[in-house]
Amino acid sequence: MNRISTFQIPQSLLRRTQLLPGESLASLLERLTQLNYLPYPRTLSHICHEQLPAPVNLDHLARPKWVETFLRLADLTHISPEDLYAASDHRFAPFLTPPGQSPVELPWIGSTSKVMLTPGLTHGRLRSALSAQYCPRCLEDATYHRLSWIPTAAAICLQHRCLLVNQCPQCQKRISIQEIVRQRCRVCQADLSTAEIFFVEGDELGLLSQQMIQSWLGLVADLPDQFNFPSDHPAVLYRFLENLLWRLLVCWKDLPNLSAPLDGLDKFTTASVHYLPALAPGEIFYLCRAAFTGVMNWPDGLFQFLDAYCDSYPSNQASANRVNRLEQVRHTWFQAEWRNPDFEFMQQGFVNYTLARNIPLPVHLVEQFKKVPWFVDATGLWSEEQAAQSLDIPVSGLHRFLPYGSLEPCLWPRSRTSMPIFERDKILSLARKWDLGWSVSEASSWLGLYDPVVTDLVKRNVLVVVDRPDAEDAHCVLSCQSVENFSQKVLNRLQLFQGNHRDLVCLDEAAHITDDLGMHCVDLLLDVADGFLPAFKRYPEIDVIGYLCFLREAVWDFPDLWYARCGWVTPHDFAKQKGFSHHLIFEWMEAGLITPVKVFGHYRYFIRQELEQLAARFSPI
Repeated sequence: MNRISTFQIPQSLLRRTQLLPGESLASLLERLTQLNYLPYPRTLSHICHEQLPAPVNLDHLARPKWVETFLRLADLTHISPEDLYAASDHRFAPFLTPPGQSPVELPWIGSTSKVMLTPGLTHGRLRSALSAQYCPRCLEDATYHRLSWIPTAAAICLQHRCLLVNQCPQCQKRISIQEIVRQRCRVCQADLSTAEIFFVEGDELGLLSQQMIQSWLGLVADLPDQFNFPSDHPAVLYRFLENLLWRLLVCWKDLPNLSAPLDGLDKFTTASVHYLPALAPGEIFYLCRAAFTGVMNWPDGLFQFLDAYCDSYPSNQASANRVNRLEQVRHTWFQAEWRNPDFEFMQQGFVNYTLARNIPLPVHLVEQFKKVPWFVDATGLWSEEQAAQSLDIPVSGLHRFLPYGSLEPCLWPRSRTSMPIFERDKILSLARKWDLGWSVSEASSWLGLYDPVVTDLVKRNVLVVVDRPDAEDAHCVLSCQSVENFSQKVLNRLQLFQGNHRDLVCLDEAAHITDDLGMHCVDLLLDVADGFLPAFKRYPEIDVIGYLCFLREAVWDFPDLWYARCGWVTPHDFAKQKGFSHHLIFEWMEAGLITPVKVFGHYRYFIRQELEQLAARFSPI
């Protein structure tokens, strides 16, 4: 039979007490249990939950989740719900809730609400009732448990400037809040106030770190910001410090060998620990002291911390630990939960550190942050869009100068072909150069043509020369506007081909066919621009005139069409039109009556008007 069932549970408390200065709610409940001579701690819970509906009647008194529990406790103790909430673990909820994360609200009296502490926020951050810590001097002055002893990171008593104690001074077992309130170890009955006291009076950095940590947790009044912290948000600073703590725990075995400012860590035990509350307060004190150096005097403090943590001093630049640990830091600080604007200083600090230590930035990190203003300002790296905007060209046009054109020297050395990244200063230098104009090779990149073709366009005055440093056309500077205008004029004449692409020939192939007949690549381009020759493009997204195409079967007729505009005609075509043999024209040529104006192998072109006159005189009837 349950022994509690034989005890008559009272409906109210016979004796009451007030909260003592800085007392925790768990301590108050334990003192009430003793004052009312209740046989078991659970008895008070039964009294409080009497007549409360489910699930409120299952609530935990030391950390209530329901306002009804607070109201019931207030009725029993005659202490206001506000004071009871302030003495509970929920007091730390606003400081432990990560910025950017919506706090869990505890419905409160009236229309208001309060922030509630969830189990996920307490894990590793607050000591449990069964694994508590205390200050022997405070316990000697007044026997109760203080709220300031609950946070794991609070390792010292600021009043007496000594380390807290988390175990029995005699049998070394863990101490509970109940035992602290009773001032006796439950096992060996040792007086807890007799524990040896370790003062930290002379450790200014350690004291300062504990003062700031307990200030961020709302345990002491705000201290003046004299050390250039990266943020003024207590929850942000505490969360960042906590991350540095865990980073140190990861390399636990190497802590004694890490250099300043992480000295003092050699006082750790040699056991591997991955759970902060498992450490003794003295160990946590030195751990927090070391991590605090990475938060203060921003960003110099962070740089010193990372130098020591990553073993990245000049003499150790080849250290494998350096690369591995820095990668672990980057992986943590850039994951989704840390990309809240309040934590942006972490990413900035990491980037600035890698730049200051000449450590190559990971490619995927640059690609991820290439459009973030602060990242661009720090690294001087630009995305395609930023480079194109500075050069006053579309992004599609940017690729015409890659990979071997003028933009190739502007590429970030570690840039990937699929996602080019550019060095800002080199792009700006190139933009100043382009303010004057393009070189022949740059115009060739834009048009998709070979340099000799562009030079020929210059000689025909199609492209405008704005500067000629020497007599060679290859070294002249061309008007960017004239190059773009000519390109657009040709592109406006192109039609999107809808048939079989095998029926097309490219510009180079068409020029090779017609070149033997005196019609060169430039002639083809000019006739397309004038609308005389029909041309096509295979794909709608490719707007480069060097990729235009012609119908294969029509290319052989281009010279005849072209020379017809000059009034020239071949003997075969003229004889066919007049209905007589073309051999007659060759007889006129042998008789010296007519001379061809152009000869390409066996192809001859004659002036049509002269042939018309001879045909009227000598053609057969």
